[in-house]
Amino acid sequence: MKRLVRNARTGKFFSSKGRWTKHIDRALDFPHVMNVVHTCLLHGLRDVELVLHFGNKTKTVPLKCR
Repeated sequence: MKRLVRNARTGKFFSSKGRWTKHIDRALDFPHVMNVVHTCLLHGLRDVELVLHFGNKTKTVPLKCR
């Protein structure tokens, strides 16, 4: 399972370079959900979603970071 951050408006994923990418294979895979929260707060990310990616299946969870 991969834990990814996606911009809810653009559909792009957060990459390890701190930029946004439309390619899921270039998205940053977070080791733990708390790393997702920390990164969102650190970078001031708003209107993002936590995407749990299981190979060809995904589960999207809205993530509110303030």
